[in-house]
Amino acid sequence: MVEENVEPNMKTYDGLIFACGKGGLHEDAKKILLHMHERGIIPSSWAYTGVTEAYGHATLYEEALVAFNTMNEVGSKPTIKTYDSFLETFARGGLYKEAEAILTRMNEAGVAKSRDSFNALIEAFSQGGQFENAIKAYVEMEKARCDPDERTLEAVLSVYCFAGLCDESNGQFNEIKALGILPSVMCYCIMLAVYAKCDRWDDAYKLLDEMLANRVSNVHQVIGQMIRGDFDGDSNWQMVEYIFDKLNSEGCGFGVRFYNALLEALWWLGQKERAARVLKEATNRGLFPELFRQNKLVFSVDVHRMWEGGTYAAMSIWLNNMQEMFLSGDDLPQLATVVVARGQMEKSLIARDIPVAKAAYKFLEDNLPSSFSFQGWNNGRLLCQRSQLKPVFSAADSSSEVNIIALSNSSIPSMALK
Repeated sequence: MVEENVEPNMKTYDGLIFACGKGGLHEDAKKILLHMHERGIIPSSWAYTGVTEAYGHATLYEEALVAFNTMNEVGSKPTIKTYDSFLETFARGGLYKEAEAILTRMNEAGVAKSRDSFNALIEAFSQGGQFENAIKAYVEMEKARCDPDERTLEAVLSVYCFAGLCDESNGQFNEIKALGILPSVMCYCIMLAVYAKCDRWDDAYKLLDEMLANRVSNVHQVIGQMIRGDFDGDSNWQMVEYIFDKLNSEGCGFGVRFYNALLEALWWLGQKERAARVLKEATNRGLFPELFRQNKLVFSVDVHRMWEGGTYAAMSIWLNNMQEMFLSGDDLPQLATVVVARGQMEKSLIARDIPVAKAAYKFLEDNLPSSFSFQGWNNGRLLCQRSQLKPVFSAADSSSEVNIIALSNSSIPSMALK
């Protein structure tokens, strides 16, 4: 268009920013918005929705709110899509207080909640450890005569998974099947994780075989085979990469849910090395951009959007990377931090009780010496000084190539379906 001197119109800008929003390309969305301002074009509500969505995927929550407020100031009225985009942004990070504030704004503006609104609310409460409120939101959805979709059923299943309720999870999974719906690959992964957590290994292996026997969905087959370890070789792994690339077109929101569910299954089935590999594939595709931040002062791992399995995989990579830095003679950062909460929860000690915070504490207790502890807590972060880390890495046998967090894959037997 530029080369042929074709002037873009509002639909052009809307389409570009919408694509940036789906892909989390916040810098590009910001540039397009600036370009519109320079030309005296007032962005539409659709454009602002794309910008806020892009900021949300990058976990730039304050920037998203600024864009939302600017939208109101210039007279672009928020639509239900705008509100839903905000709700989904906060949902992925468990920022349920911010999600509730958006609901208040919706009520004041006379905007009724949509199915996507309820789905996001269920996910926000679930990620924030407010399981009862998550189920209440589902009940409220039914009372509002807002029909649930596959994502709703998946979100409720994840609530039961987080709460460790095996029978309820099994019931929800069977309910999805009874509706004549093929459970998504995320639902299968969630159920695999639930069965493994509850030591129902026969059920887990049978369900995995069910995935492998699926003749309808190539995605189910390939992911099932990958979990079992059939594609570990570099040449075979290309099949997994193909599926990951295919799913990448679904957008960042889908990607966060997909990789969280897959990492949950891998970790609890004992496929820890494979989980670390999958997490790297996710970050290579632009997901979880907040995960690792490193400079001379701080090396942080931000797991506030991760589920338990993803948290363990991310922290394993993080600790092993710091150990490699130490053994190679590089200076460790002054501060090591684990970010477990963002937004309003940063300032509340309640944040210590959310699932991801408990998971982070447990991981450190289980894998580091009893003499070591992350003693600091500051704005949703676990803090550790360099002086505390050095003895831990010094104690590791530098003559061996064993990481401080050993990552391996357990064998998975086949339980062929009859």
